[in-house]
Amino acid sequence: MINKDILLSVIIPCRNEEKYIGKCLDSLLEQKDIDFQYEIIVVDGMSEDKTREIIQGEKEYRNIVRIKDNPNRITPSAMNIGIKNSKGKIVAICGAHAIYDQYFLKNGVELLKANPNIIGAGGPIISVSNSDFGKAVSLAMSSPIGVGNAKHRFPEYEGFAEMACFPFYKKEAFEKIGYFDERFIRNQDDEFSFRLNLAGEKIFISPKVKSEYFVRSSPKKLFKQYFQYGFWRYFVLKKHKKQISVRQIVPSVFLMTLFLTAAFGFFMHSLLLALWTPAVYLIIIFLFSLKIFFKNGLKIGTLYIFAVIILHTSYGLGLIWAILKESYSKNKVLSGKKD
Repeated sequence: MINKDILLSVIIPCRNEEKYIGKCLDSLLEQKDIDFQYEIIVVDGMSEDKTREIIQGEKEYRNIVRIKDNPNRITPSAMNIGIKNSKGKIVAICGAHAIYDQYFLKNGVELLKANPNIIGAGGPIISVSNSDFGKAVSLAMSSPIGVGNAKHRFPEYEGFAEMACFPFYKKEAFEKIGYFDERFIRNQDDEFSFRLNLAGEKIFISPKVKSEYFVRSSPKKLFKQYFQYGFWRYFVLKKHKKQISVRQIVPSVFLMTLFLTAAFGFFMHSLLLALWTPAVYLIIIFLFSLKIFFKNGLKIGTLYIFAVIILHTSYGLGLIWAILKESYSKNKVLSGKKD
């Protein structure tokens, strides 16, 4: 790399990622057509596996990769620690659970430079996995029936979006609206992007800024991930007192409708009334799944339906649980420090 002042700081929040951190760093060190200097800051949440050993043990990492401690062990703290210790005029927030295209850094920086009216840029992520269930999840997380109109989940989308998964930000973004809110253990990136939008700033994504994200490989891990997304979505809505997107409340509305119609059907001794909502729901998902069945076979198609149901129910239950917890708990989740 050319010996110039650092233009780009790549920040990687990390905790117990021994399975992925090596591949992640390798992909960021094997970038092509770079005519600027960049640094990589891994902010580690006191990993208990071999994550730090892997980073410190590889010679090719030592000259460019810095490690910072994150004693709070949560993602927004890691992001803020990285930003405050960064030297670049542009900050890229990357995930350890991903690998990056050889032109990822080049194209991300160029996208920001080519569009002076935007403050953030990035690309849609490509969801990948080696297991059958993971492949089904990848398909579900890239389809409208699975994630609604989340444009940052569609691999070929180019244009303005509410957020980017692994974004590049001009440093002035943090000077204008502050850092990531550390009260949000999850959804901190959504909440930050929403603040940028409220401040009149724009985020642009392009498939040229490619990355691959390793999805959760088991139903249990997927359920936990999206339950947390739904749970913290409520607090984003509560903080800003605005609805971010209709898709983000649809799963909860559906689950409540399902419960109420089932309860009413049971009360009226009508099995047909109790089952009509889930029946219609399953028929809609099946119709959307026909293309998956024809292209990927019976097993992946069936797992795809299962994955979509997990995405919807876990997210919806998470949001409902957040409402109940906040309503009946004396210790409010959003009390305390605000970034």
